[in-house]
Amino acid sequence: WPRNLPICAHAEGTTTAAVILLAELFQRSLHICHVARKSEIIVIRAAKERGLQITCEVAPHHLFLTTEDLVTIGSGCGQVKPPLVSKEDQQALWDNLDIIDCFATDHAPHTVQEKNGPNPPPGFPGLETMLPLLLTAVNEGRLTIEDIVLRLHTNPRRIFNLPEQLNTYVEVDLDHKWVIPAAMPYTKSKWTPFAGRAVQGIVRRVVVNGEVAVVDGQVLANPGQGRDVKSLSVTLPLAKGAETLGTQLTVQIPVIGTTQLFSEPASPRKNITTHTDKPIPYPPPRTPKLSESSPFSFVDVSRDIHAGHVDMQRHMHPTAATQYMSGLSSSSSLQPVGFHHFTPGLTGHHVVSVMSFNKHQLSQIFNLAHNYKVAVSKDRPLDHVLKGKVLASMFFEVSTRTSCSFTVAMQRLGGTVVQFNEITSSAMKGETLEDTVSMMAGYADIIVIRHPKYGAVQAASKISRKPVVNAGDGIGEHPTQALLDVFTIREEIGTVNELTITFVGDLRNGRTVHSLAKLLTLYRVNLRYVSIPGLEMPEDILNLVKSRGIRQDYFSNLEQALPDTDVLYMTRIQKERFENMEEYNMACNQMILTPELMTFAKKRMVVMHPLPRVFEISPSIDTDPRAAYFRQAENGMYVRMALLALILGRC
Repeated sequence: WPRNLPICAHAEGTTTAAVILLAELFQRSLHICHVARKSEIIVIRAAKERGLQITCEVAPHHLFLTTEDLVTIGSGCGQVKPPLVSKEDQQALWDNLDIIDCFATDHAPHTVQEKNGPNPPPGFPGLETMLPLLLTAVNEGRLTIEDIVLRLHTNPRRIFNLPEQLNTYVEVDLDHKWVIPAAMPYTKSKWTPFAGRAVQGIVRRVVVNGEVAVVDGQVLANPGQGRDVKSLSVTLPLAKGAETLGTQLTVQIPVIGTTQLFSEPASPRKNITTHTDKPIPYPPPRTPKLSESSPFSFVDVSRDIHAGHVDMQRHMHPTAATQYMSGLSSSSSLQPVGFHHFTPGLTGHHVVSVMSFNKHQLSQIFNLAHNYKVAVSKDRPLDHVLKGKVLASMFFEVSTRTSCSFTVAMQRLGGTVVQFNEITSSAMKGETLEDTVSMMAGYADIIVIRHPKYGAVQAASKISRKPVVNAGDGIGEHPTQALLDVFTIREEIGTVNELTITFVGDLRNGRTVHSLAKLLTLYRVNLRYVSIPGLEMPEDILNLVKSRGIRQDYFSNLEQALPDTDVLYMTRIQKERFENMEEYNMACNQMILTPELMTFAKKRMVVMHPLPRVFEISPSIDTDPRAAYFRQAENGMYVRMALLALILGRC
């Protein structure tokens, strides 16, 4: 057995001590599986304190079940090795969590028939329930997300010398509450010992090698799309005491059937076949329940424009995702299948304010945006998605990124764009905005408007019979910028929750920070503000954020705010919003990010900016890997592609 790999032994009471003694005598690293009893964890702690090379793991059923649960599980189904233990043993595991290196499912998908037979095999299914149970413990304060990452990723890689898996991650929702059904959808066992247990936390998305493999309980990956990570040639460090064999060991395990293993994943535009053998649109639709509507108490100015045009009775079936979620509630939802795709709250709706979004809609937008990002990077055609659709681009204010990204987003999806120019239009003759929008609604399927007057886009949406998207209205809102900002944070850091986000610059006039601050109230974040007197965040925004229980702090300079900041959101002083140029000149040059200031920042901090920048970020920072503002601008195209497709019901 390679000396750079641990010897694995099953925890079996007093045998555990004997195995530890043998490992010490032969100077071998040891990994003890399925620790369950108080006596075992105490022996392991003592061995670790003596400096022995010992690691261990515990299974979820020993953390969350005891012998008392056998009454409901049943004697046959309750057979497992090691067996379920007492509450005292279970508490000992929690009390000694600091020396438990890994969580392991010990997944054994024996069927109900096998478990209820005369000789029931030992073992529980645990693959689909482990993370929800652990996330529930996070919500209860018994674990942290860092505890889970350490024991499901960092430590297993270190212990078993596994190579890094690039562009591979799991996205979870810590807030979603549900009840574990009698059987989880994918394991062949068709039962679970955790049936009926209320949990808080669910897996939303799994990305493997840059490809979305799972979304909301539905597997999208094709068979053979995965790969055996041990098939890669990996240079491994030797275990202690193995110096006589050399300084390193290269392991190469041959791959069987490489053509299938490394076959090109399905294009996002193709239908995927699930275990139900029914085609579903990619990515899968998900219908939020009524209880999952936007948590904001404000009136939703968005209204359904042409939902009635979608034939909800034609080509409908419950998707795998819906079947999965139906186990969490008494109602199930049906989705139309095919090219037309109805997304509640998005299809046929205006997008005037971020207040109209809920987290489930954000998840749909971001999942689709990620898929489009992958497709574009791999030159996969997407020009069928909005073929035949027309976007009217109406910009009454200058724009580079928003205007161009909406245009390119529409073109990449196969649609066309009609550009409205105020200077050459009848607006110069006195035509009102309302009349212009009514006219453009007859030419286009969707209208994107930027206007210097606060509230102008909302007024236009009230008379438009086609969906209107707010591309910025004065000092009001810029909802699509907020969407791409949150998407960028997710792409750069991997999560939005538990981050400290610092806004810097003209917070009074910056519609980007107004929308982003509102949207971030859907997450668990801390907000910081750095500005000069007179340019502070408006009171109504501060009150809204406060009402959501989010911590807010004000700083007078960047140097004080930087050390604990995870996302630094810089903004320019908006000259066009100032009537007094003397006041503008006084505001300039007071909030500038320099390489010297960046020495106070975290090594993994992200610097963002809605652009254009004027003087507030030194160009020398552009080469700093923490500078994400140009990647942020590119992400705007993918997010707007997703939004257009969802609004027009063509994803």
